[in-house]
Amino acid sequence: MRRPFWRAWLMWGELRQDIARMGRPGTMRYVAHGWPLRPAECPCDVDFCDYLQARGVRGQRIFHFGTGRHHHVGLHNYQARWHNDILGLTLSPREHAAYVRRVIREPALAAGYKVLFADIYSLKPATLPEFDLVSLFHLCEFGDPASAARVLDDAGVLRTFVSRLAPGGRLLLYRGSFGYRRAAALVAELAAAGQLRQVEDFASLSIYRVPGVPAHA
Repeated sequence: MRRPFWRAWLMWGELRQDIARMGRPGTMRYVAHGWPLRPAECPCDVDFCDYLQARGVRGQRIFHFGTGRHHHVGLHNYQARWHNDILGLTLSPREHAAYVRRVIREPALAAGYKVLFADIYSLKPATLPEFDLVSLFHLCEFGDPASAARVLDDAGVLRTFVSRLAPGGRLLLYRGSFGYRRAAALVAELAAAGQLRQVEDFASLSIYRVPGVPAHA
């Protein structure tokens, strides 16, 4: 599925929810489908795993926003025995159900890979642990400003996760996201304030660091 059609598919899913919610106002807005692994159209998770491999990221604490139905990042970490502790977040019931089915079949997967079903805009810093890497590949793509659970906007999500990065921790964005232009502008504001520094581009990803000495190699 090429990117314009992919975005149209997402917008169609949102339209269907809008119609359904006319009779049930106030219900949670979620992603109705689960994303398949299509690296030709959306390579971010494959590139992320390549980055973890190339930079020797082992035994670190990772937050991953947008697991996909494929759960490629968590599964690759498990199968490659990288021993990273990954907390994934999805707003898709289908993606979360796919994770539950996999863990039931293979419980050892859950030792290093947990998946939370939640709206990222409902998270508070006090509920989050410290991370060494944070991927916000889908920042500025999807949200429900009218949600009763919403406590953050996109800028607030970014600030929250930057505040939960360990000294020297890394933030990753996906340049192919249709929300990237807005997300990059928010990151640029933090960079101008000295809270982030871009260190490299890797394939489709842009990597930033927070000040300080890395807690891990």
